[in-house]
Amino acid sequence: MTISKRVSKLAAAAAAAVMALSAVPAVPVSAAIDLKNLPVPLEEDDSKAFSKIVPELYSAKSDKYWRGTYTELKWKPVKGALYYKVYRKADGEGNKCIANVFDTEYDDYDGSGTNEYKIKAVTFTYSDEKVLTKYSNTVEVKTMKKDEPDYYYAEGEVSSDAGAPAEDDEAFFDDSDAAYEPSPAPVPAPAPSAVSQTSNSLYVPVNTEEYSKSEESGYKKAAISPLSTFSADVDTASYANLRRLINDGDYIPEDAVRIEEMLNYFDYDYAKPAGNSRFAVTTELSDCPWNSKAQLLSVGIQGMELEKAPNSNLVFLIDTSGSMSSEDKLELAGKSIRKLSKTLGKNDRVSIVTYSGEERVILAGARGDQVNTVNALTSILEADGVTNGESGIQAAYAIAEKYFIEGGNNRIILCTDGDLNVGISDEGELKKLVEQKRKSGVYLSVMGFGTGNIKDNKMETLADNGNGSYHYIDSVTEAEKIFVKERSSTLYTIAKDVKIQVEFNPANVEGYRLIGYDNRRLANEDFNDDTKDAGEVGAGGSVTALYEIIPAAGRTSAGLKYQKTEPRAEFSGELLTVKVRYKNPDDGKSYQVTNTVDRTDYSAKMSNNMKLACAVTEFGLVLKDSDYKGTADVTHALKLAKSLTKPDAYETELAELIAKYINDRE
Repeated sequence: MTISKRVSKLAAAAAAAVMALSAVPAVPVSAAIDLKNLPVPLEEDDSKAFSKIVPELYSAKSDKYWRGTYTELKWKPVKGALYYKVYRKADGEGNKCIANVFDTEYDDYDGSGTNEYKIKAVTFTYSDEKVLTKYSNTVEVKTMKKDEPDYYYAEGEVSSDAGAPAEDDEAFFDDSDAAYEPSPAPVPAPAPSAVSQTSNSLYVPVNTEEYSKSEESGYKKAAISPLSTFSADVDTASYANLRRLINDGDYIPEDAVRIEEMLNYFDYDYAKPAGNSRFAVTTELSDCPWNSKAQLLSVGIQGMELEKAPNSNLVFLIDTSGSMSSEDKLELAGKSIRKLSKTLGKNDRVSIVTYSGEERVILAGARGDQVNTVNALTSILEADGVTNGESGIQAAYAIAEKYFIEGGNNRIILCTDGDLNVGISDEGELKKLVEQKRKSGVYLSVMGFGTGNIKDNKMETLADNGNGSYHYIDSVTEAEKIFVKERSSTLYTIAKDVKIQVEFNPANVEGYRLIGYDNRRLANEDFNDDTKDAGEVGAGGSVTALYEIIPAAGRTSAGLKYQKTEPRAEFSGELLTVKVRYKNPDDGKSYQVTNTVDRTDYSAKMSNNMKLACAVTEFGLVLKDSDYKGTADVTHALKLAKSLTKPDAYETELAELIAKYINDRE
C-alpha cells in the first residue's frame, strides 16, 4: 500500500470518528434498539428462498482527492443477512472477495483503473450451515489515479519531505484511537547505578494504562477493632496482567498488583461443602516467612460444584474500536469466544453485540450449538473508530433481557481494553450504570485484552458492580483456562453478595493485618445487611485470604463473641472465628457458615496449599514494594514455589515467572 493510500485511510477514519462523535444519541440506546428485526439465523424453510435472492448493488461512485481515489459501493439491505461479501474483478481477473462487512456499504481505497464489483449476502441456517445469495448485479467503476508527490500527515500539517516514513512504518499509520494524538515525550530510563535494589523494573516506559489506586490495610489492634469484614473476590486479572508485564520486560505499576487476585488465580485443595451448604471453610495457621513476629493464617472458602449446569443466555459484547486493532486484542478476543462457543449446547442462547462509535447487534438469540455462525462472525470483525462503551452496554442488556432464561445463566461477557472515550467513561458513572442494570438479573463479566493503553480501573469497576468477574486474557492458553478448564466458575454463579467476616479474640490476638482486598473492605455492619452488594462466586470457585496475626501476651480484653471480661473456658484457646454470609441466587435467601481457629491449630510445617499461597503473596509484596513486605524476598518465594508437591502447569509457570523476574533484574 502506498503512503498516499494509507494516509487516505487514516484521514477517512478520522473523519468517521468525528461523524460518530456528533451522532451519539441523546436518548438511552436501549430505547432505540429495534428488537423486532434483529439478525438471527434462518429457519430451514427460509434458507432456500434466501439463496435465490439477487442483491441489488444500486449505487457506486468514486471521488478524487489529492490523496488518491476513493470508491463507494452501496446496496439494498438483504432480509435475513448476517453479513455481506464484497467481490472485485479487476483487469480481467476472476472475482475475488475483498471484504466481509456488516453494513450495506463499502469504501474501497484500492480502487483504481477499471473494476467490476459484486456482492453476496451471507447467513446461516439453524442447522449451522452457511447460505449465500446469488451474486448481485455487476457495477463497473472506472477511476483514474492522480500523480502526486509523497505527502504525509504530521501533527495536523501536510508537508512534503524526502524523509517521510517508510511504507511499513505501522506505528506511524496506526489506526487506533491514540493515533490521532501526538505521542508524549519519552521518559528516559534511569542509569543502572541509580536503580534501587527494591525496584521492580529497570525502566519506566510511556503508556496510558490506568489502574485504581488503593491504600494497603495496616495492622489493627484486636482489642479495639476485633472485626475484619470484606467482600469475596474471584477476579484473576491482576496475576495474568503481571505475567504479561514481566514477560514483556515492562515496568510494573504498584497499583497493578492486587495480591488477592494473584492468590485466587490458582487452585487449592480445600475441603468440599457438605450437605446443603454452598461453601466449606478451610483454615491453616503457620509462621509468617516475611515477619518473624507474626503467624500467618490462611482462610480458604470452597464453593460447591453443580450437578447440572443451567442453560445459558450469553451476550458477547465486543469492543471493535480503533484501539482494539492489535493481535492481542480483537483477534485474541475472537479466538477466546470461539473457545467458549464450542462448549455450549442447543438449549443455550448466544448473541453478539459490537460497539465503536455506535453499537451493532450482529447476532441475536442464536442456538448455543451454532458454532459455525459464531466462528464466522467473530473471525471477520475489524477494529475502527471511537469507543462508545455506554451504547454497547445498553444494547447488550437489552438483548440479554429479550432472550432472558428464567432460572438460567443470563450473562454479558464484555471483551475490551477498557478504553472508553465516548459517552460515559468516568468510573463513578460506569458504576451507577451497571448497578442499575444488574437489577435485571443479568450478570456482567469482563475480559481484558491488550497492552499499552488498557484501562484496568474501568474494567474492574464494571465487573465488580455488574455482579460478574474480571479476568485478563494474554494468550489462547489463558482463554482455554478461563472458558474451558474453569468454565463452571467463570459462567455459573452459585452465590451472590458473598461476604467474609473474621472476629478476633483479643485474649489471644494482639493485632492482625488482612493482606490484599484493599478495595473490597466493607463496614462491619454491612456483613448482616442483605441490601449491601458484595462479590459473586461461581460453581466450584474458591476464595483465598491471608492474615498476618500478632499473638497476644495472654491477657484478656473486651470483644464480641469474646466480650466477657472474665475469661470463658470454652473460648480460652480460640484465636478467631470466620463467618461467611451469602445469598442463594435462586431465592435470594441469606445463609451463613462458620469456622473457628484455635491455638492448637498451629503447625510449623506448611501444607502444599499454604506454601503456594505464601509463594504468591511474598512475590506480590515485592512487586508492590509493599510498606509491609518486611523481609519478603523473591528468592525465598521461588524456593517455596519449587517446593510444591506435584505442581500443576500453573504452579510450574509461577516458579518460572519468579525465576524470570529474578534473572531480568540481575
